[in-house]
Amino acid sequence: MDAGAIAGIVVADEQTAGRGTQGRTWHAPRGMSLLASWIFRPAPAAPGLFVLLAGVAVARALARLGAANARLKWPNDVEVEGGKIAGALAHAATDQQGGSLVLGIGVNVHQLRDDHLPEIREHATSLAIAGHDVDRLALLAALSAELDRVAAGGARADALEEWRARATLLGRPVEVARGGRPPLVGTAVDVDAEGALIVQGPAGRERIVTGEVRPL
Repeated sequence: MDAGAIAGIVVADEQTAGRGTQGRTWHAPRGMSLLASWIFRPAPAAPGLFVLLAGVAVARALARLGAANARLKWPNDVEVEGGKIAGALAHAATDQQGGSLVLGIGVNVHQLRDDHLPEIREHATSLAIAGHDVDRLALLAALSAELDRVAAGGARADALEEWRARATLLGRPVEVARGGRPPLVGTAVDVDAEGALIVQGPAGRERIVTGEVRPL
């Protein structure tokens, strides 16, 4: 099997107890979203990097189906017209055969404004809200093809550059919540080869692997 090859895909029609970043729930009514997990074996990259590459794959797939100009918010959000339309999570396991990586992606497809939960309605969107009538099976096929592309070792550098070009936070002042530590205030300046966000703070550049990041 080629490095980073897709070994399987699991698709769901609805999600009632999905998990997002920072333990948030992800709710998707029946028939409204593309909800899928791709299993890669061997693991194509570290989870922190591959979730960025997956965002690029989502943006490219949306563009193929008419929804161009998607933006990417570190670490795992895809935005269209300022609203979150998709998210991704990656988990890796190691073994003697190169390990595996499971990438879960949810894309809002058919939701109208009132289909979103009240607490996220202001910040969420969908392909339908953005004016695009997209078949979920066509989106699954396009996204699988784009994930296969970014999983290839030779394509990662270009995909990471595209992530930077689509990024919503780079070059902007941000605040990073860090659990029990005081928040870090600085400027988001880059992402590194492992997917960490680089923030220029008062004490110099800091590497952010996890944490809530909001623009100021």
